[in-house]
Amino acid sequence: MKRLLVTIVTVSVITILNLNKAFAQDITEQKIRNVSYGSFRSSKMDVYLPSNRNAKTPFIILIHGGAWVMGDKFLNTAVQEAMMAKGIASINLNYRLADNLQTHYSEMLADIDSAVNYCIAHADQWHTRKDGFITSGHSAGGHLALLYAYSSSKKISAIIAESAPTDITDTAFLNYQARIGMLNVVEKMTNGKYVVGQPQPAGYRASSPVYHIKNIPTLLIHGTLDKTVPYSQSVKLDSLLQSKSIIHKFMPVEGAGHDLNFNDSKIKTLIMDEMVTWAFRYGN
Repeated sequence: MKRLLVTIVTVSVITILNLNKAFAQDITEQKIRNVSYGSFRSSKMDVYLPSNRNAKTPFIILIHGGAWVMGDKFLNTAVQEAMMAKGIASINLNYRLADNLQTHYSEMLADIDSAVNYCIAHADQWHTRKDGFITSGHSAGGHLALLYAYSSSKKISAIIAESAPTDITDTAFLNYQARIGMLNVVEKMTNGKYVVGQPQPAGYRASSPVYHIKNIPTLLIHGTLDKTVPYSQSVKLDSLLQSKSIIHKFMPVEGAGHDLNFNDSKIKTLIMDEMVTWAFRYGN
């Protein structure tokens, strides 16, 4: 009788394991485009879910660039496709863009948070994680990826920031933006006017990732010849992360400009491989 009971229990366990395995294999790839995650016209995102995903699958929040005042999620579509091919889940979102009226960095962060909340609310339905997301973006998107991760109360497991502004208070950065005709977008994003020799508005410090650093593994990628966001911006954050003994990696792209020379297939492959490695190392 005891032997029969053991046999029945063993068979039952094997059956359950086989059913769970079969269920996992039935989780198919999904691409859900233009999902409304909020109430604004811009509150749209593309959701890419790889097959056989689960609550441990890395999940990236992709944030597009465009100097905070323009751009669209399509700028990250190629990255999203590449992440999907590697078995990484992601959302690729639009958000409210900065203006001189009521949309500034805080509203952009609120939109990112709304998108993350949507992901959490649909985690059971999607078979995805409820925390430990990765934020990622290029240029203004990289800035927002850093700022959201460092300032959010949610658990962010890793950051990937490419060609990102990190210290808006840096007068050398501000004076350079003035010379290249980009100071107005900084003023829109921060909701404050920069006047040489005058105290900076509070938004300049509040929107600077270097003043909100958290112990989150951070991957920085920056072209050494960037003529839009000076390479020194990533150098400064790298130095601060090192001084705080925070896990991070700084990947300079020698001779590259603001676009990281992404049209060069070898450089593109190198960067994408680094992003995938970082996602699996710290995002699961």
